[in-house]
Amino acid sequence: MQLMVTHALILILTALSLVLSPGSATFSQTPQTTRPADFHVDFFPVAPYHIGDVLSARVTYTGLAEIGGVEIDLALVDRPDQVLGTTTFSSYNRQAVFYWFFDTHETKPGFLDFRFSLPARGISWTQGVHLLPDSGSRDTAWAVSHSQCCTLHYLTGTDAEADLEQITETVEERSAIALSQFAAAGVFDESPLTDPLSIVLIPVVVGHGGFATHEAVLTYAEDNWTGIEFGILAHHEMVHVIDRLVNTEGPRPAIFVEGLAVYLSGGHYREGDPLQRAAALLALDMYLPLSQIVNNFYAAQHEIGYMQAAALVAYLDQLWGWETFINFYFNLPEGPSDAEIISTALAARFGLDLAVLEQDFITYLEALEPDPAVEADVRLTVEAYDMLRHYQTLLIPSAHFRTAWWPPLSAMREGSIVGDYGYREKAPLNVIIEHIFIEVHAAFAAKDYQGLESALGRINTILGEIENKDANRSHYAIGWPIKRNPVPHNRP
Repeated sequence: MQLMVTHALILILTALSLVLSPGSATFSQTPQTTRPADFHVDFFPVAPYHIGDVLSARVTYTGLAEIGGVEIDLALVDRPDQVLGTTTFSSYNRQAVFYWFFDTHETKPGFLDFRFSLPARGISWTQGVHLLPDSGSRDTAWAVSHSQCCTLHYLTGTDAEADLEQITETVEERSAIALSQFAAAGVFDESPLTDPLSIVLIPVVVGHGGFATHEAVLTYAEDNWTGIEFGILAHHEMVHVIDRLVNTEGPRPAIFVEGLAVYLSGGHYREGDPLQRAAALLALDMYLPLSQIVNNFYAAQHEIGYMQAAALVAYLDQLWGWETFINFYFNLPEGPSDAEIISTALAARFGLDLAVLEQDFITYLEALEPDPAVEADVRLTVEAYDMLRHYQTLLIPSAHFRTAWWPPLSAMREGSIVGDYGYREKAPLNVIIEHIFIEVHAAFAAKDYQGLESALGRINTILGEIENKDANRSHYAIGWPIKRNPVPHNRP
């Protein structure tokens, strides 16, 4: 009897090990209407959803089984045989995305249920959205303006349309400077732009207010609560686009990609000497060893990483000269990691590695004496943007750079789709918090660090209540309606 029990126990434990072991995880084969716990679905544009929205869905798998290449279907629950879309999970981010799979223009208000199915795994569930009537205020459309340097895409009825002339002047000036900075390094004799730079202006915040692929995408709004000076933001993202155009061979380590953009644009978020700011990080004991950030740059604390990257580029410019640095960056060898790529190139060119270079870099920074105001600004910059991302995580994860929703803009323009970037409805709580962030950035501009810390403390209190599930205080009790004091904005 004891032998039989032992044998049965072994069989149970073996079965459990097969299910729980990361190397041999399996999916449940039981179809269900409730979403499995290891699948998460986000619908876009973000709630609330109105008739007229063109819906997208992003499915994220968090379980242990291999998901890359697994097919997933999407259909209406009441018409399961009419598949609205089929896609596969990415092995990179374990996500499957259905772009603009359902146009709600001809739909009635009410709950809209969809069926998600993984046929090969025998998994299915239903999930949907509550569709509200047409708001009557979503009549914006994509428009385009051409200048000598750039093609500007914007949305009608937004601040970008109102300020188009000033924006055009700014991007003309900044693009000319950016091109001259690369030309000064002897990268090209004539402009590499066979076509104008493509710039897209959106009224909502995604990430930190800007990102770049083959085109630069910039948040432009009078009430931009990220606090980024528009000229610097435009310059930064245009550097990324030009860099990709002319630096087409070999690897591009993120620490140089971002350091170059911050250095050439004159600062991160606002103007500032990169070497002084890195010296302040060192004095504040906030400096991050390059060995910790170079191979996973975007996982490091954002502001510290970008400040140090810009300072490193500035240091190498002073040490080697601009032309030598660009030549070094544009001719890096292939390698298994960014650290090894940079060290190999340093050894071949200068007979040193990244560790030796960093020690020289730190010695240089230690000799600088940053002003106390610079130290305060640096410390509070890190705190402010950590808090900004905390706010995004809690209340608007689609704006956080790690979980951001940024569908391809060229396809949106071709399909006349505006919702994903055109508008984001705000509750009073969002308006209150974002208004205080605008106060924070005004305090940065005025070097009012005491007022800045006070404003950050108010935001921290509100976010703490939300995080502790104690957010049922009336918005009237935390500052609604807001007082519209004049504050600096991001307009040119």
